[in-house]
Amino acid sequence: MKKQELPAGGNRLGYLFYEPGGQAQEPLPMIVYLHGTDGCGADPTRLLEIESLPQYLESGRIALKNAALLAPQCPAGSNWAEQAARVMELVKAITAAEGIDPARIALTGASLGGMGTFSLGIAYPSAFSCLVPVCGAVDPERCAALTGQPVRIFHGENDTGMGFSVLEADRVINEAGGDSRVFLLPGEGHEIRWVYAAPEFGLLDWMLAQTRA
Repeated sequence: MKKQELPAGGNRLGYLFYEPGGQAQEPLPMIVYLHGTDGCGADPTRLLEIESLPQYLESGRIALKNAALLAPQCPAGSNWAEQAARVMELVKAITAAEGIDPARIALTGASLGGMGTFSLGIAYPSAFSCLVPVCGAVDPERCAALTGQPVRIFHGENDTGMGFSVLEADRVINEAGGDSRVFLLPGEGHEIRWVYAAPEFGLLDWMLAQTRA
């Protein structure tokens, strides 16, 4: 895959962007990945030093075929809720410039990025084809807005640091008419980023198969 790297500058978020080599025959689906606190900073290559989707892709732990991956970097001392508008500006710019299918943009993230996945999904309820928050937390009552796309939530049953607001969020989404499913992983704590590469979940393929109505 081809990689683009853009450090932060001005009001611009830094990011890593991966796309297949060659000329795409049709608009590509794209996964937008929001990293955890350990990835914050002003150099997007930091995401290759931590467990993250870009690191998994570069190491060969995962593969993407006929799809793109966008991984913005959150500035140190901030969070994804504060950066939501800038993330969406970046998503729109990449979508227009790189031939991305706007109806097939999946959003996911882990830890700080899991919370960010909820935050952006709630703030921009018609922007994404699906939401996959991993080891995050959320105000469950705000999740009634998440009825426009399927939501798949991953959480460790021993992740007491994040708490278990996601269980109530799952109930709220489904009662509001949405499509949510929570995977509470037995024996697991907070560090469950491995779910992206776990064949039993087929998570990347599932995300790329979703299309926004």
